[in-house]
Amino acid sequence: MAKFDIDKKLFEVSHNRKYFKSQFIYIIYSFKNDIKSLLAYGGGKYKMRKELNDIFNNFLSKHNHYDTYIDGFFGMGGSLKSLSDSLEKHGVKNVIVNELNPCICTMHEYIRNSPKEMTDYFLEFIRTEIIIPYKKLYISADEFLEVKQVMIKRFYQFQDKGEFGIETSTLMIMLSAFNFSGMMSFNKAGLIRFGKPIYQFQDIDDMFYKTIKRIDTFSELYNRFEMKFINGDYFTLHHHFKDRKNTLWNIDPVYLKQDYRKYNKEEMKNFKNSDIRECTVNYAQSKFNHILVLKGLKNIDFIYNNNTSPLLHYYIDIFNLEYIAFDRKGQISNSIDVEDKKVSELILYQNNFNKNISTSANNLIPSKLTQECA
Repeated sequence: MAKFDIDKKLFEVSHNRKYFKSQFIYIIYSFKNDIKSLLAYGGGKYKMRKELNDIFNNFLSKHNHYDTYIDGFFGMGGSLKSLSDSLEKHGVKNVIVNELNPCICTMHEYIRNSPKEMTDYFLEFIRTEIIIPYKKLYISADEFLEVKQVMIKRFYQFQDKGEFGIETSTLMIMLSAFNFSGMMSFNKAGLIRFGKPIYQFQDIDDMFYKTIKRIDTFSELYNRFEMKFINGDYFTLHHHFKDRKNTLWNIDPVYLKQDYRKYNKEEMKNFKNSDIRECTVNYAQSKFNHILVLKGLKNIDFIYNNNTSPLLHYYIDIFNLEYIAFDRKGQISNSIDVEDKKVSELILYQNNFNKNISTSANNLIPSKLTQECA
């Protein structure tokens, strides 16, 4: 369908909310878009899906089954999406996800439980802020900059008051279509920030035609499992669930700065958390305790991802862990004209089935753990 025809059809029905909704949804589903991720985010795991599934199936060859999957650093849910078919096939019912940022955590919960309300908010924004005032969908870049400022202002108003819900959840997906290098940024206080420019005008199509599909795709994914969304600290989560039987942990923490130095065991013995060089993107967690995370791997079944580092090789050695070296293209460059660099990651994994202690399945979320997202 030509852009002129789309503009004409949508404006004709713009004063009838019901007709506009049905017409817009018909149009977006006439375009074939494969949704691989909820939105662009540092450390996405889609390109690692083969490695993640190979590790999971390797675990199952040594053990009967898992019934619970815990994601300690959920982010945008890329690991769960990559593993979802294998988890469901092998009978994993319970999924517990932890996300430190309250806005992101709430977004996931609303995607699962309130996709219709998110879709309605998106459509009403398009209808009232674009179609009616501009009399078309395909507005100019300058016009869309005005619209984007309205979106950012609304998002910040809710975030600054700590009010996370349908509005912030939907606006975050819409605005993330325009992030430079596909990256969401955070200030030192951990608040989400969006850039004012539009770097590629075609990103507007991404927002128009993929927002509803992203919500629908991930709502369907989340509803395949009994899910709990936790907005809290990883170390508290680990303390409460580290002894749970038949549980697989996915641990995808703040990334280390890749370091190709040769591993020196004696040097690593005295290595402190303050000696660690972190990746540029650290989600406002500049003093994250990487060593405590690594020490906590000892008695759980896990898959752990990070950039290559002598520190990881030290724990591979002393805990006798298995690992896979994995090369990917970096998602961040300082210039639009600079090609992405190759980044080397390590995927550490280990099972400790005989060390696990049974925990009641009737108490998935201890009351003192932390607050749920919404």
